[in-house]
Parts: sequence; C-alpha cells; structure tokens
Amino acid sequence: MATKRFTELRASDWRAPARVYLLEGEELVQQREFLSALRRALNTASGSVDEAVLDARETPVATLSGLVQTVPMEAERRLVVLHAVNRYSASDLQALAKLVPQTPPFACLVLITAPAEESEGAKAAWNALTKAVEQGGMVVKLTALTGATLARRLVETAQAAGKQLRTEDAEYLQTLVDGVAERALAELQKVILFVEPRSEICRLDIDMVVSPSQQAQVFKLVDSVVARDAHAAMRQLRLLFQAGARAEETALKTLALIARQYRLLWGVRTLIQHQQPIKQPQKVSPEVAAWLPKDPDVLQTLQRQAFLQEKLQKQAERLSLTHLCRAFQALYDADLALKGLRPSVNATEIMERLIIRLTTDGEPTPPSH
Repeated sequence: MATKRFTELRASDWRAPARVYLLEGEELVQQREFLSALRRALNTASGSVDEAVLDARETPVATLSGLVQTVPMEAERRLVVLHAVNRYSASDLQALAKLVPQTPPFACLVLITAPAEESEGAKAAWNALTKAVEQGGMVVKLTALTGATLARRLVETAQAAGKQLRTEDAEYLQTLVDGVAERALAELQKVILFVEPRSEICRLDIDMVVSPSQQAQVFKLVDSVVARDAHAAMRQLRLLFQAGARAEETALKTLALIARQYRLLWGVRTLIQHQQPIKQPQKVSPEVAAWLPKDPDVLQTLQRQAFLQEKLQKQAERLSLTHLCRAFQALYDADLALKGLRPSVNATEIMERLIIRLTTDGEPTPPSH
C-alpha cells in the first residue's frame, strides 16, 4: 500500500483493512483512535477471543508468528497488536520483516513503536521491516497533538458535546497538563460534565475541575517570582507542599522544576538578546543554538510545547541576564542546603528563603511593549 498520516486516513481506507500496519509516532490519542477505528472495521470487540495485545519486550517473534497464523474463532479476522516493536533486536526485526509477507488473509497485525533510541545496528533491520510493511500493508504516521492543533481539538470536542470553549481557555487548559493531549482531553470531559446544564465553559470552571501538574504549579510560582509578587509566590509554594508527599521530597522536586524553568528562561533570554525567532525555533541560527541549555532542550521545548512560547517570552523579557545569574546562585545555595551541606532548619524553610531571594534580589527588567 503506502505511508500515510493518521489524519489523512479516509473511510475508503477502512473498507478493506490491510493485513499489516506499522504505527510510527508517540501520540497516544491518535494511537487509541486508530485501534478503535480498526476494530470497528474488523467488527472485533476490544478484549475478544480474536484479539491479542502483546509487548515486544516480552514476546519472541516465534510466539507472535504462532498467534498471527491462528485461525479466528468468532470474527472473520484475528487482530494481533504488538507494542514497542522497535525494542526488538536487529535479528528479531529481520525475522519480523520476513514474517510480514506471510500474514494470512484472516489476520490483521498492528505493529506499534515506543519511545526508544535507535541503535546503528538495528537501523538496517528497521528499514527492512518498514519496506516489508509498505509493500504488503500500510505505515501510519502518528503526529503529535500540540499547540494550536490541540487547542482546536479541545474546542471541537467541546462543541461536539454542545459546549462553548474559547481558544484562549483551551490553551490555558493545555498549560495545566503540560500540553499532554491525552490528559487534556480527559480533563476536558470532566469539565464538560461539571458545567452541565450550562453551555459555556469559562476559565473558573477549568480551575475548579482540573488538577494542575506539578510543573504547571511551578510555572505559576515562577510567574509570581518574576512579577516580584512574594505573597503569591509563597501561596503557590505552600500549595505544592500540601500535595501529601514528604516535605523533603516535595522540596527537591520543586527545586528541580524551578531550576529547569530558569534554564529555559536563560535560553529564551539568549534568543531575545540575539534577536532570534522564538515562535519559529526551527529558524534559530546554529551559532546561537549551540549556546542554549540542552537540559532541558530549549528549542525542542519551544517546538513541542508551542503554547509556552508567549509565556516564556514574557517572563524572560522581565529578567536581565544579571538577575538570572543571581537566581542560579540562589538555586545552587538552596540545593546545597537541601543536601545538608549548608546550615538550615528544614526543607520548607529552605524553599521559603529561596522564594524570598528570587523575589527581592535585584531589579526586574520592565516588560517590553
């Protein structure tokens, strides 16, 4: 057949499902929707006796071959789903590539990739597998639902349920769940039920229902720090300590996330200083890109979490490089104190002192207009 994006699949693609599919990409929402559509096309219920869901890390190719060759009991075709296919060794991938053309007409084999680094030794074997699937089936590319694409999806999902969700509120919902499409859609379903019988979803509804991730809470905390609002920053810090975990554990995680946020701000500030396109990270010059932090990868973050671009830019515009250097010193001192290398009372006190230093040390750069 060919290679297609999931979004390019049409009704005609489901009238006669292929014998083999290879799903490439990490978008769980599209992965789940593909499998649901395929089950409908095959008239096979999830979890039926004619469906087998396997993991390549636990399934030898010989076992997979046996299941694919097993005649279905109730449905016309047996559905065999193999997750993490790219975790196979090079020799296993070569064996699988030979198995693909032997898939019988009463079976449908779905191969799904998982996040993994591709080794040089497995590259040729993986290319052989991809070619075998393209010749006898279909390679389906799953594209990440992020940024404006995810915002539109959230708005459309709300509309389908008879609710109105503004684009800016859909973007706000993304920030609370770190831009993870699967969680954003799940949280939206809770909000839809919450507002019933009202038809309009407002930001207050989202705040009432959606539990922000720790990273989202830290983003709010840093927002308050950058604005020099010590009271709001302290309030946000105390919310983090109310999560139920041990104070020491919460302090270490929170410090790591604050440090991560400041490394991102350093990178964005560097882009601003060199007049680089923050909203087009792919166009940043290689010379400037080489100066940016790699943990986290600033350009990758701006590209994958496009909804953060404007927020990060606004924060970075208010922080001079001098203030950022002072902030890193404060973070370093707090890290030593949490590890018992500096005198302190307890983890909570260390973090409170850090917030005070971050909100009072030096003058912020005025926001640009």
